Parts: sequence; structure tokens; C-alpha cells
Amino acid sequence: MLARGSVASPSRRSWRWLLPNKATLVAANDNVTSYTLKPAFAAKVGDHIKLAVEAENGTNFKIVATAEQFDALKSDLQSILAEGDAKAEATE
Repeated sequence: MLARGSVASPSRRSWRWLLPNKATLVAANDNVTSYTLKPAFAAKVGDHIKLAVEAENGTNFKIVATAEQFDALKSDLQSILAEGDAKAEATE
């Protein structure tokens, strides 16, 4: 059993091992509710970042994560956008 606050991680920098892989999360999309987002706002609060998001149907979310978690998400999004740009250029 781990002590409170400790993490048994294969890498000090990586927290992703705690989550299912991307393919599993995307495949599980049938089991979750999808929302179309309106503008989002972020603020740094202490050692965390809070992201406030409103969906088109009026549902509000507050996501709290560490800077490292948002960096990993930003990296994933940049990769996705770069892939889309590369595919668009290839079809031109």
C-alpha cells in the first residue's frame, strides 16, 4: 500500500500511467456524454490551474489540474493539430 501522497510511478515526470491509454479513452467515448464547448477561461490558483468551461447546453465545468497535467494536454492537442495540418497540406 502506498503512503498518502506518494505515487509509485515508472517516471517521476509522468502521471499518465494512472490513466487508460488514449485509444481506450477514445473508444470509451460511447459511454460518456459529449459536450460542445463555448469559450473557456483559465486561472492559476496556488499550485494548480483552474479551467472554467461552459457547454452549449449551459452545463458548467471546473477542471482543476497541475501545470504538468495541462502541459501534457497542451502537447497532445498540439500533436493532434499538427497531424491535421499535415493531412490538409498532403491533400492540396
